[in-house]
Amino acid sequence: MAEMNFDSDVAFPRLSEQQLAVLDAVGERRALVADEVLFGSGDRDSDFFVVLSGQVAIVDAIGTPAERVLGVHGEGRFVGELNLMSGEPAYLTALVREGGEAIVLSREALGALIGRDQQLGDLILTAFVARRAILVDAGSGVRLIGSSLSGESRRLREFLTRNRVPHSFIDLDGDRGPEQLLRELPFDLADLPLLMRGSTVLRNPTNIEAATVLNLRHRGKTAERAWDTLVVGAGPAGLGAAVYAGSEGLETVLVDAVALGGQASTSSRIENYLGFPAGISGSDLAERATLQARRFGVKTAVPERALSLTPDEGTYVLELDSGDRLRARTVVLATGASYRRLDVERVAEFEGAGVYYAATQMEAQACVGEPVAVVGGGNSAGQAAIFLAGRVSQVSLLLRGGDLSVGMSRYLVDQIERMENIEVLLRTEIREMHGGDSLQAITREENTTGSTSRVAAAAVFVFIGADPCTEWLDGALVTDEDGFILTGRELQLAHLDPATSGRQRSPDPLETSLPGVFAVGDGRSGSIKRVASAVGEGAMAVRLIHEHLASLSGFAHSVPAGQAVASPRT
Repeated sequence: MAEMNFDSDVAFPRLSEQQLAVLDAVGERRALVADEVLFGSGDRDSDFFVVLSGQVAIVDAIGTPAERVLGVHGEGRFVGELNLMSGEPAYLTALVREGGEAIVLSREALGALIGRDQQLGDLILTAFVARRAILVDAGSGVRLIGSSLSGESRRLREFLTRNRVPHSFIDLDGDRGPEQLLRELPFDLADLPLLMRGSTVLRNPTNIEAATVLNLRHRGKTAERAWDTLVVGAGPAGLGAAVYAGSEGLETVLVDAVALGGQASTSSRIENYLGFPAGISGSDLAERATLQARRFGVKTAVPERALSLTPDEGTYVLELDSGDRLRARTVVLATGASYRRLDVERVAEFEGAGVYYAATQMEAQACVGEPVAVVGGGNSAGQAAIFLAGRVSQVSLLLRGGDLSVGMSRYLVDQIERMENIEVLLRTEIREMHGGDSLQAITREENTTGSTSRVAAAAVFVFIGADPCTEWLDGALVTDEDGFILTGRELQLAHLDPATSGRQRSPDPLETSLPGVFAVGDGRSGSIKRVASAVGEGAMAVRLIHEHLASLSGFAHSVPAGQAVASPRT
């Protein structure tokens, strides 16, 4: 077994005598027997172990040729990672290497302790988050076997990456040929891609099937139960609403079509978010916010794509593509916006094979050491360019305008100007894409002169404006002409006041044309496209939800005409 050394005081802290005493008072002592398995990969009911004496090894892919020891916990250290808080199954195996004694806490007891003892709770949760990052970076956990040229393999890999599920990807079109690997597995090429977790093997699963096995979907979704608050969309605005709703005792469920964290989770670095002077990756921010929401009792579910929202006897019913239905007294719409496609021939052909709408470690791995292009002039494009510059040979940053600082924060512009392998091309657009199974080159045009040039590009990262993810509402509430949801004063300016809409009162700030339904974040008309403002809107919505729930005894809502109206901004 190859042993990997992760000697980190953050990920593997040694508990003090005082902290051990606190844990001893709420847990149970038990003997550790050599070669005993404390929990295995796939186990859903693993406990929290504090090693008093002896040693516990954390083993990846136990019993397979890929078996390896990731770390060894000794005296004063604790065993477990983020799955103890998220409800996911264990991704690794805990094997007693040397007999001794341990303090054992159930998940429930651990959660209660974390909520009661801030200092010890912070130490444990910080270690859990750090350990999850180590597992993701090490390619531990579940195994995905497929082809980098397969759209289905890319779909599953993106799903696992966006949801921060520790996994390794075994590429059958890589150095190791498919014949050798498939001889070791009782499966055919038609079964690919395979998702393997412990003894469980899924053949070309849908995202919903994968999420069910990984326990990412909340069970028991039924319209018979009415939640206090239903949050649709789990970006910063949705997570902000969920955290504040849960912390104030509202029974809350949070759903998202792709992953908890939204598009912000794909940001390589957010450097202007309050409280993180060294910056924080979007993935880490999403991980921490999700953990925080779950600590406050928020139920989460992905992937759950919303299909419709319907008023029903003082509540709202959300139809999901899985066939499930959710009922709630109030709704927060935090569905955000999606980046637009380039209007270039063959762009759809190269999506996932050279054209990307996020710049995470997964996409960067596909073009290490190669030249790439980033299209866009906003903060997302700037963050992507800086992140990629440390991994690829050359980044060409293309924007149609003539000034990078118009749409991008100054701190990003300054960093870009200092980086030698980032070339900023103003008034420049991509006209053609070239390649076979994957992107190899682009033709770009300088708009002022009309001159064109063909250059090598292993990937194009697109961040060019966004369209609101509101089409599924299908006229259920009022939007502007671009599909962004009108709220509060903008509704009144659009002449949707009590006198004309049949409402009993004027809409609150952030409230849509449906009473008790609030819109926050990028999908709301007039919103500021920043992480901090999105989180703030989510928190503000909870204050308004409390006021609305307090008035429900006299609640009577009407459904306005389902049509877009001219935005008061225009």
